[in-house]
Amino acid sequence: MILPPRERLVEPKKQKERLSRLSEKEVRQRVVRLNSDNQFRLHDVFDDEEVHRVCNELNIEFRERHFTPAVTLGLFVSQLLSRSEACTTTMINFNRDRKRRGLSHVCDDASAYCKARSRLPVELINHLSDRVRDIVREKTPASWKWKGLSVYLVDGFVLRAPDTAANQKEYPQPSSQQEGLGFPQVRVVVTTSLGSGCIVHYNTAKVEGKRTGEVSLFREKHGDFVSGDVVVADANLESFHDAALLKRRGVHMVCCINGTRNSPFEGVCKLIDEKTVTVRKPSFQSSRFTREEWEALPDTIRYRVIRYRLHGRKSEITIVTTLADRKRFPAEDIAQLYGLRWDVEIDICSYKSTMGMCDLRCQTPENLDREIATAVLAYNLVRLLMCDTAMVFEVHPRQISFSVARDAWRTFGDELSSADDLAWIILSTGSRFVRNRPGRQEPRAIKRRHGKYPKLTQPRQRHRCHHHDKDRIPPQITAQNP
Repeated sequence: MILPPRERLVEPKKQKERLSRLSEKEVRQRVVRLNSDNQFRLHDVFDDEEVHRVCNELNIEFRERHFTPAVTLGLFVSQLLSRSEACTTTMINFNRDRKRRGLSHVCDDASAYCKARSRLPVELINHLSDRVRDIVREKTPASWKWKGLSVYLVDGFVLRAPDTAANQKEYPQPSSQQEGLGFPQVRVVVTTSLGSGCIVHYNTAKVEGKRTGEVSLFREKHGDFVSGDVVVADANLESFHDAALLKRRGVHMVCCINGTRNSPFEGVCKLIDEKTVTVRKPSFQSSRFTREEWEALPDTIRYRVIRYRLHGRKSEITIVTTLADRKRFPAEDIAQLYGLRWDVEIDICSYKSTMGMCDLRCQTPENLDREIATAVLAYNLVRLLMCDTAMVFEVHPRQISFSVARDAWRTFGDELSSADDLAWIILSTGSRFVRNRPGRQEPRAIKRRHGKYPKLTQPRQRHRCHHHDKDRIPPQITAQNP
């Protein structure tokens, strides 16, 4: 597997010993060696001149002033990584840096900076974000992949926007809420890399309306996958249409079975069951696809259907996949892979909570698009730093703390010119590992006696022991609890 088994508990004492095995001197020596071998991704990150060169390639015109596209984008990224900062605080920090470089003072009024942000083309931001993604993809070692294949995790979420007339018009609140009581909402569907954690692509839309659902937004990004890729998603994205389109591109999928599809199994699952079934093309519906799209679909698709039980859960899990080779892809390995689908929830949590993107701040739809795109760029820059740190410490990038890496980028991100600069930022980023996550058997209840969630009725440790002793099944299945 590309990650350590989750049932393997890493004691804090052992974790400290693992970190202490690499002294500061050894880390610096590794940084110098990897830097001389051109193994670091951080050296490929664009500078101001590169940003302006991209502007010329995209025919984006700008004037030389205090807030050029490169300067404005750098401030915007820094502001999004420091979510508590207001635009006026960003201006104060900007003047602090100008003082250090011996430049003149710029008015602390943030209006000029805000206007410069509103001129940033989303095309430029997405182009630079794609470049970061490509840098990571090109230097992803085989040990970070699953059986030599690139795995991508897909899921969607919703962001709230300020309640302005312009935002309500473009991203209206859900119809279930009374008018004037809700906030504009933006649906976002992201695809993240299981190996690196980078957001490889994203799409946005309203929360209601035709072709605004997660399936439709994901389908628009099918062209970004290449033959041999594996897509892992929840039951919402499991459909004949998408499976056929992805398979035509040589892309495989692993999904939980859709609730509208009947399970081929009967009786109770004791361990793990597997069947191969033939799924027929659905009947034509004009609301789902055009006549040409429907006729282009194959008449049938062969699915592998896998059913298994998880330790501590009463219900069974049934997944479907187009990975047909049983020798190369045993059912147990596919069940483990689907268990890693939960990592996309952690990625979304990093984007929404750690970076504070749950509530957007911009007042117009155009600036909302810029804010979301710049946050994706900032997120990918932090992931790129985590990948380089993982190379030095010889761990997986998902064992690095995103919040620690974000803080290190905020502090040292503008000082990456020498090997000593790289050593400083990597030493800070590698100060904490987070993969201390055994296969969890936590009760779905809370201790606080308020709110809508179930109340905890027995000590947490007793609950773990009670569920740990019954319904035991092999650790390779119990370890991956989606």
